[in-house]
Amino acid sequence: MKKSRIAIMLLFAAFLAAISGGSLVQKDREFSPNENRYLEGVPKFSWERVMSGEFQEKLEKYLRDQILGRDAWITAKTAVQKTMGKTDIGGAYVGKDGYDFEKITPEDVDEEQVKRNIVAVHDFFEETSAVIAPERLSFLLVPTSGLILEEKLPKNARLFDQNAYIDEVQAAMGDYSFVDVRKELAAAKDEYIYYRTDHHWTTDGAYIAYEKWCKSVGISCVGQTDLEKTTVTEEFRGTLYSKILDADSAYDSIWIWTPAGLGAAYSDRFTVTVGKDKQGQLFDESKLGEKDKYAFFLGGNYSQLVISGGDSGESGGRRLLVVKDSFANSFIPFVAGQFEEIHMIDLRYYKGDVREYLSESGITDVLVLYNISNFISDQNLYRLAGD
Repeated sequence: MKKSRIAIMLLFAAFLAAISGGSLVQKDREFSPNENRYLEGVPKFSWERVMSGEFQEKLEKYLRDQILGRDAWITAKTAVQKTMGKTDIGGAYVGKDGYDFEKITPEDVDEEQVKRNIVAVHDFFEETSAVIAPERLSFLLVPTSGLILEEKLPKNARLFDQNAYIDEVQAAMGDYSFVDVRKELAAAKDEYIYYRTDHHWTTDGAYIAYEKWCKSVGISCVGQTDLEKTTVTEEFRGTLYSKILDADSAYDSIWIWTPAGLGAAYSDRFTVTVGKDKQGQLFDESKLGEKDKYAFFLGGNYSQLVISGGDSGESGGRRLLVVKDSFANSFIPFVAGQFEEIHMIDLRYYKGDVREYLSESGITDVLVLYNISNFISDQNLYRLAGD
């Protein structure tokens, strides 16, 4: 009996030694595609950092991030947690019917940040209305899947009160066009309007919002009967999968709606310029071979992007500025043909003066499009004021 215990201890020690040795020998990874984040690098040593505890903290993160077989360990841990009945895993909720959900609790919300962001958009509209008609200034705030698909949440899941914040924003916008899509999305909750493993809406969810937005701002909407559905991949696992790393997780499909017979080639009708001179695409098929397949839409997120080649004359040469997060990326292809130009700014990366950009680019219409969870936590909206 004693010998068997010793043998087990020796095997365990050898196992730990192999893992530790392998972790030291293997080349450090900079990025984890599965987790969709950058991993901790070797911490810089200094006595000051040791005395403050910063070095030890960084070292612990480095060892955790660079351990041999990290992804496999996380996947195994998730399997054990699910077997034990846990639904709160990796900062996300494991829901019903293969759906995962963002975990954002009331405690995660900074009320002062919310107020600052509401004021930033309102004041931006106030100033912009001096040069652009108020009815051409719109704000589309997208609810998360946790609100619309509430019945698929696991028991005892705690989420922030989206309805209260959306109502607060709507009231603050006053006479400006606030596009509330909660009712329309809720009516389609049994359809595939949010991805199962990603926090974004699907193309069908984006189309529902596109219809409502067109009505709100007074432009004609391209009917879905005039479009053709093309599935571009059935092997998408998104941001929520990256948090949970569940080996049994579902695969999502990504599809587009374009004029019949064109599919992804519809992208060729447009010129997409990223930044000053980099060529982009409305649909970037190269991204379908990467982990973040949602980047198929526009190639991902950029500080500034311009789409030209649209407008059949109906809009009278109107130019749309979209201040956005990534939810806009699958929304904009529906709008691309209806404006002479579409300018997109992502304040997470754009450091210029938005007011100057608006004037220099001859903008005639403005759309602020955010997901509610991104909007309430964003720390860059103050740039709308040029500060």
